[in-house]
Amino acid sequence: MGYTEWDENILESMHPDRNNHSWSEDGSLEPPYDYKWSTEYMPRKLRNINNDKWKSYRGKFNHKEEALNLYFGNRCICRRGKIQTKQKYKIISPLPTNLHTDMSLDNVCEDSVNLINDNSKGRKINLLWSGGIDSTVALYAFARTDIPINVHYDVSAKQECPTGWDALESGRYSNITAINHGYVNERFALRTPLVPYAKDTGNIFVTGEIGDNIMGSARVFLYPKEVRNDHFNKVVPEWVTKILHQSLMCVLNKKDVSLKQWTWAWAFMVKYQYCQVRCHEQYNIAPYPPLSNAFHFFDTPNFQRWAVTNQDEINSWQEIPEYKMTLKQFIYEQNGDKEWRDNKLKTPSSNRRRVQGGFNFEDQVTGLELNKQYIKVIKRTFGSNTPDVEGLSEKERRAMY
Repeated sequence: MGYTEWDENILESMHPDRNNHSWSEDGSLEPPYDYKWSTEYMPRKLRNINNDKWKSYRGKFNHKEEALNLYFGNRCICRRGKIQTKQKYKIISPLPTNLHTDMSLDNVCEDSVNLINDNSKGRKINLLWSGGIDSTVALYAFARTDIPINVHYDVSAKQECPTGWDALESGRYSNITAINHGYVNERFALRTPLVPYAKDTGNIFVTGEIGDNIMGSARVFLYPKEVRNDHFNKVVPEWVTKILHQSLMCVLNKKDVSLKQWTWAWAFMVKYQYCQVRCHEQYNIAPYPPLSNAFHFFDTPNFQRWAVTNQDEINSWQEIPEYKMTLKQFIYEQNGDKEWRDNKLKTPSSNRRRVQGGFNFEDQVTGLELNKQYIKVIKRTFGSNTPDVEGLSEKERRAMY
């Protein structure tokens, strides 16, 4: 059950054709692509590699932090400091003291829009829209206001959210300047087209990040429904649950919960900061100094309170298309697209090549159909310590973008 794949750092890729990077003669990345997040907030590597790569899974790991990082495939940092780490990281969004709210989803969306507008301080607001659920919530939350914003997107968004695409292309919203960057042949959506915008200090960027942390992780999609609904200790190794117990109980409303709810608490408490920081390496935007030019739509104190207060409802979904139904209902109330609401699936949209036609699959994986191709994308996203997927060998999974 141990996670065996090493961290794939895109800045160290030996395949520049995959990432559309600019490479200098000595093999290093040329600006503007050599972005690195500050290690004040998160380590750059999953672990310090030594000769015994299996040590973590024999209970003899160098550090609990590294063991968790390897198991989950990302950097694990508790926002309440309940996990011992090799250094004390700065917490970007500490957990609010009061974790209850009577606000509705509509209220917290409006609150987020107002916070972003207030903190823009005269800078132009630029929304990065993929067509996925989270960034589409942000799109419609701004669309119903008179706040002027730019919306950046590429042609893949047409497949992911046809209704939103049509609205932008037709100029339906007077406050929105639609910036269609066309076909972008890059691993990360809009990476190169955003360079001049990110360099302009008069811009601030809004992403759909933290949506998964608020609503729970698609990591559990690969388990059968009965396993997702069963006690988390039937699946999660005991050493993992022991390390995370104090952290997750900061937000869980009971001790014995399903795998879905336990995974939600993990994403909310421990994966949260990783999702805040990774945009720095992808686009050179960040919610912290010296850049301070990014705002994640779901990263607000009231969204956090809303999630903790409504965690039972958030984790009540049974079939995969019901995941994030609260968010999809909000979108439906804005655009009336019932088919999209009922069928749209969580898709790792920022990594375009993982879902783009012509790379891993013949056609784009839009997340509008629950099929084998979609499940393969989820498997590739969440790693080798999740259940095996029919028709996807370990070698093939590693080769996927």
